[in-house]
Amino acid sequence: MNSIIKQKRLEKNMTLQEVGDLVGVGKSTVRKWENGMIENMGRDKIVALSKALNISPLDILGMDEHTLPQSDISSIYNQLDERRQKRVYNFAQTQLQEQQENKIASIENKKSEGEEIHTLAAHSSDPNYIHTDEEIAELEAYLDELDKEYDRKQAQRDKWRK
Repeated sequence: MNSIIKQKRLEKNMTLQEVGDLVGVGKSTVRKWENGMIENMGRDKIVALSKALNISPLDILGMDEHTLPQSDISSIYNQLDERRQKRVYNFAQTQLQEQQENKIASIENKKSEGEEIHTLAAHSSDPNYIHTDEEIAELEAYLDELDKEYDRKQAQRDKWRK
């Protein structure tokens, strides 16, 4: 939620104060929204902020029309007969196993190449949000850039130490 607020504010060349004035809050509140210090916004503020930034309230909530809440998944699953439930469960289990094996293989490759392994973590304020393949690709590209920047800085430090 917070990154979209700051991103859209900056795209519109608006100050924290200007957004706050349009929404009816102080600039410190807008700053806290952007920094993720306030996660629960009132509906009226979400609507006002979406109008001020000219975006959908769903964007502010980190959702889109393709987001399928987990409760909907459970509801659908529970409506299936037992045979189909087993197929869905087995498919999901296979997908999870493949995902975990890919992560392990990647880590093992880095270990064998002698690379340091650093952990980066990210989370969403909505645990039920399902990220699109495009969002995941963007995040992975961003993390790759961070990794390259880290390597570049390490190379500079090593050069200065010599």
